[in-house]
Amino acid sequence: MNRWFNIAFPTLLARVTEGYGFALALSLILHLIMFSVLLVNWNADAKPAITPPLPISAALVSLPEPASKPQTVSKPAQSQAEQNRKDEAKRRAEAKKMAEAGRKQAEQQRKEQERQKTLALKREEERKKDELRQKEEAARKRRELERRERQKEQQRKEQQALEQAMVMEQQALAAAQQLEHDQRQQAQYAALIKSLTSRYWNRPPSARNDMVAEIRISLSPFGDVLDITMLKSSGNDEFDRSVIQAIRQASPFSELKDLERRIFEQYFRRITFRFRPEDLVK
Repeated sequence: MNRWFNIAFPTLLARVTEGYGFALALSLILHLIMFSVLLVNWNADAKPAITPPLPISAALVSLPEPASKPQTVSKPAQSQAEQNRKDEAKRRAEAKKMAEAGRKQAEQQRKEQERQKTLALKREEERKKDELRQKEEAARKRRELERRERQKEQQRKEQQALEQAMVMEQQALAAAQQLEHDQRQQAQYAALIKSLTSRYWNRPPSARNDMVAEIRISLSPFGDVLDITMLKSSGNDEFDRSVIQAIRQASPFSELKDLERRIFEQYFRRITFRFRPEDLVK
């Protein structure tokens, strides 16, 4: 018992002193002393003599509360524990607040990332739409330019064809006018040669009105007769010879010098006449 008391008492005293204060420790010490004395007397004599209790001068500082109720602690310890609880609660609140702030920040970052991603997708879509619009606009402008070029080319061809048609028409008109002029010149000078020939023609007695002599005359640009060829005889030698003699006497036909060389070469280098007696008679 003494051994147990020597071991347990200091430990219990230290724990009690730390937990309940000095007053409670003193009360426990007194009760242990009384318990030890009673135990010793019980073991020494089975029938202890009842002796009147000795007066003890003690002052009760505080009584322990029942085990079912929480034991009270001193105000400094209570204040410290309360402060610790407050600090712990504050730390927890701060930690919760920081965690909530971190969660909110992470949520905001996630939302911002989603917003940036949405904006990026939208910008990419707008870029593709702009690129498509630009391609369509470029294609439209190219088609419009090609259409205008084709229209210009068509107008140029039509204008060129119109100009060519006008030129051809003018050329045709000029050619017709030139042909008409040449034919007038040819008819005029042919009639002149025939008229000059008829002046020098002497009708033979055997000539008849139904006779026709076809003669080809070769002339120089100065109107000289170079050659006379009988292409078709009238059947009357006297009439044929009279026509050839009249041509020789009427030459040279100096009026041919006034003809354009082109008209002369075309119509009068060699010219064919048909002579009838009634045509030669004035």
